[in-house]
Amino acid sequence: MQPEQKPDNPDAFFAVDLRVGRIVEVRPFPKARKPAWQIAVDFGEFGKRWTSAQVTNYTEAELLDRLVVCAVNLGKKRIAGFTSEFLLLGAIGADDELVRLLRPDDGAQPGEVIA
Repeated sequence: MQPEQKPDNPDAFFAVDLRVGRIVEVRPFPKARKPAWQIAVDFGEFGKRWTSAQVTNYTEAELLDRLVVCAVNLGKKRIAGFTSEFLLLGAIGADDELVRLLRPDDGAQPGEVIA
């Protein structure tokens, strides 16, 4: 277990725009170095955006229509020719391989702010 880390700059955390999204499309991503999906998420009035995520411990069926928590203002990143537009958040297991996606309680709506 890692010791608790003290924040260097709490303002940096609060500058991250965390939003609720709903996964609406999942595609295989064979060009990725590590196994990954290309995932489209609906953010309500903010529209649909794409990301690449190493969450292959979930099947396509388990991902579709799932509510997720995402950081949407970190900029875009090119991954194997694909543009990832946001970061899908999850807890990383002790083996650094298994990712458990974060999700809000039922009733949360796409686009809502995570506070």
